[in-house]
Amino acid sequence: MRRALTLTLAAAVLVTVPGVPAHADPTGTGWTLVFSDDFSANSVDTAKWNYRTDSKAYSTQRPENVSQSGGYLNIALKKETYGGKDYTGGGLVSKQAVRYGYYETRAKLNDGSGWHSSFWIMNGDGSTTFPASQRTEIDGFEIDSVSPTKIHHGVLTWKGNGVSAGKSYGTTYTDAAVDSRQWHTYGIDWSETSTKFYVDGVLRYSAPYLPSDWTHDYVNIWLTSIAYGNLPDDTKLPATVQFDYVKFWQKDYYVDNDGPAAYGYGETGAWNASTLTGWTAGSPTRYATCNSAGNTATWRPNLRAAGDYQVYWYKVAASNSDPASKLAVAHDGTTTTTTVDGTAGSSGWVSLGTYGFPAGTGGAVTLTSSGSGCARADAVKFVRV
Repeated sequence: MRRALTLTLAAAVLVTVPGVPAHADPTGTGWTLVFSDDFSANSVDTAKWNYRTDSKAYSTQRPENVSQSGGYLNIALKKETYGGKDYTGGGLVSKQAVRYGYYETRAKLNDGSGWHSSFWIMNGDGSTTFPASQRTEIDGFEIDSVSPTKIHHGVLTWKGNGVSAGKSYGTTYTDAAVDSRQWHTYGIDWSETSTKFYVDGVLRYSAPYLPSDWTHDYVNIWLTSIAYGNLPDDTKLPATVQFDYVKFWQKDYYVDNDGPAAYGYGETGAWNASTLTGWTAGSPTRYATCNSAGNTATWRPNLRAAGDYQVYWYKVAASNSDPASKLAVAHDGTTTTTTVDGTAGSSGWVSLGTYGFPAGTGGAVTLTSSGSGCARADAVKFVRV
């Protein structure tokens, strides 16, 4: 197995040792490796991956074009008629869906025009790039082989089925020092309020946005290459795109009242769907029967690592919200309670303090209605400090 160097993400210079792959793991405390594949097996781990199988632009993507050897993932690019197209490409899409954190791969792309290779994250299984479930697309790199030193980083927002949600952020630049036909490391640092893009450990672009711009969904990791843009140069075929590894690290945890992030959410008493929006666009919220005491909502994260976390509750402010919502944080064998006035100010994250938590599901936040107004529930986040 190949060994990798570690460096600070914002390092100005990437130091390498001959024969050792460049690596740019996230530094600092709190990061936990959640998903990885170094492609050292003799075949694709189909417990981890789906194949990309759509037909798009000039190519159809085939599982037969994807293989592993020599410690690399290999995507074969071919001139062959299949699925109504004159060329075939391929790729992998992770079966595991994840959210905020740091994503990284190391790739070496092909020579010869006509191919669009990318490392990106979006919900889907590889059968189409326009699934009904798509909301967030983040492109760690998009490179057209006709311009091997031209790189695009971007964030796209979707309503599903290829319908744009109207917001997009991105940059395209040319850097002769980053020839994609050689090995380079690409990283995506995705958080609630921005996405940062790294090449060889150097920050190249930061895309700012607000969670209210669109719904931040869970995403799958895509490593793909298709015939797109210019017609492929047949004299350069067959060709191969290679990936050395892919990894995802996480340190912050969000528990919501809906969707995949609702894995640790529960209620007691009488709760109802609300028309008020939560912390992301279209995020539904809940409310307890108004003027009824003792209703509870609990958010229980599954923390992958023990440590200190700052805890936030998303307050849904309204004139008839509960003026004395009780938020109890269970941590390290004790409980700390904070009272929040839901009628004051505007909606937003309210800090409940910083506490130590064990790994696993031992910590939680429980909201209890006071019996005055309507207690409201949306999301809680645990931010590693």
